[in-house]
Amino acid sequence: MSGSGGGGYIPPQRNKFDCETSFLTTSVSSIDIAVLEKHKEGVLLDVIVDKKGALVLEDGDGEILGAILHSNTSDIIECMENGAVYEAEIKKINTPACTVKVYRK
Repeated sequence: MSGSGGGGYIPPQRNKFDCETSFLTTSVSSIDIAVLEKHKEGVLLDVIVDKKGALVLEDGDGEILGAILHSNTSDIIECMENGAVYEAEIKKINTPACTVKVYRK
């Protein structure tokens, strides 16, 4: 056995998402390309929890662009259950990929 200590691996602790001040920039998952083609960088989308409990992005026409899958997704959902409202700005489109910034409204 090499090395010393034998303490094992401790994964880095993820940062707790603050409902008031935190934001995240992330790639959108499960993108609907037809919806993406209707939008451009700078467009604002509503962040909602769908019927299945997933955090998704909805445009002004009620269409779902895609989902947010991030280590802080459950934190955002918890914040929303406590009354926080979030929106997402499309920061970069590189079809079929899309990056958004999610922040409190």
